Amino acid sequence: MDFAEFLDEIQKLIVSSQQGDLFGNKEALIKESTEVCVKFLKGQNYSVRPPINYPAKITKLDDIISMFYGFLSNTYEKHLLPPSNIKRDRAVAKAFIEKRMQADRISYKNAMQQCALIVQTVLRTPDVFKFESPPTFGVFGQAEMGWVTERAIRIINDQINKDEVIATERAIDEMTERIEEKYTMGYSLEELAACQKKLEGQYGKKESKT
Repeated sequence: MDFAEFLDEIQKLIVSSQQGDLFGNKEALIKESTEVCVKFLKGQNYSVRPPINYPAKITKLDDIISMFYGFLSNTYEKHLLPPSNIKRDRAVAKAFIEKRMQADRISYKNAMQQCALIVQTVLRTPDVFKFESPPTFGVFGQAEMGWVTERAIRIINDQINKDEVIATERAIDEMTERIEEKYTMGYSLEELAACQKKLEGQYGKKESKT
């Protein structure tokens, strides 16, 4: 989508918002506006990533730490759980959040949510990280243990890419179905192809004009 097409689509959305009930159509308008903006940015060779759905509402450092120990207790036997050290854990969580803020240039609030998702990812896929024993919150330290965070982010991004491919394939299938319904008068594309092949056998394949 070039800039002229982008402006045209935005102008149509503005007119639509003014003509209809803005409050009644707000969600639909937001969705359409987002799609137009994404198409324009992709047309300018930007990489656009959908928003991440975070596992829980996190408002303070201790929420991330509590989430970690909650998941840990659901993953490992109680007698194997490492002791917590709130002073150490808070220092690790603070550095963890600050690192995500710097890396992705996001707000403190969004960095907290991202850290929560990373924690959830690590503890839901322990086989990937191959911990010899139940981990402490120290695995989210950003020095020697920074690889844990980076690997979790790759897992998250791979899942996002997989979801995008699935969404694209679904959209293509839906579009194909609409084309079949509109243009084939009840015949499937396979039936039309078979009919075309039969006609070509009877009358010869039509050569394209050059």
